[in-house]
Amino acid sequence: MKYLILCYCLFIFTGALAQQDTLHQKRKIYFGLGFSLGNGGENGLYADLDFYLQKKNSYISLKVSEVEHIRIFYFGGLPEPRVSDIGILVGKSYTFSRYHYLKFGVGLSLVNQISRGAFLYNDCNRPGGCLFSNNVYETIRKKPIGLPLEIKYGIYLDRTAAVIAGFSANLNSVQSFYGISLGMAVGRLKDKVKPKIVSKG
Repeated sequence: MKYLILCYCLFIFTGALAQQDTLHQKRKIYFGLGFSLGNGGENGLYADLDFYLQKKNSYISLKVSEVEHIRIFYFGGLPEPRVSDIGILVGKSYTFSRYHYLKFGVGLSLVNQISRGAFLYNDCNRPGGCLFSNNVYETIRKKPIGLPLEIKYGIYLDRTAAVIAGFSANLNSVQSFYGISLGMAVGRLKDKVKPKIVSKG
């Protein structure tokens, strides 16, 4: 995880070198709603949902993310181990060539980890019999404070939609996690760029 932090700091430094943002903005505030799905490593499926407000190249985001194992069959052990968070991130967004942008954000979040404790019983007596039975365990919940990080690369399709690829992570004392994902953002992302009229002298 230390290498992820070093890479993140390197990306922040690189982004800070941008001298001019080419995003065409007339209004003071822009907003977007994004959704992504991807790989959460050994922990399973990663998903996130965020709503952000942007002014010039600064933004603030309310973000929810989760990593959970995918159940192919209907039997197994309950509860399903998973970890999620909800947090506030602030960061910078740099737009290049009008259609490409990079976002770097960091913040604070409340993490919710669900794991299995002691074995309680087997629900073999439910409808369907023992074929689809589950071993039921004690549910253990932990809610530490986490440090969420995100790096996103996006391509504007137009002023209201963009395709995004991202790396997100949450560093906490219970179960740090990460996700590599693809998704979309919709909203008032930027203004329409009018083509320049070249006058013939």
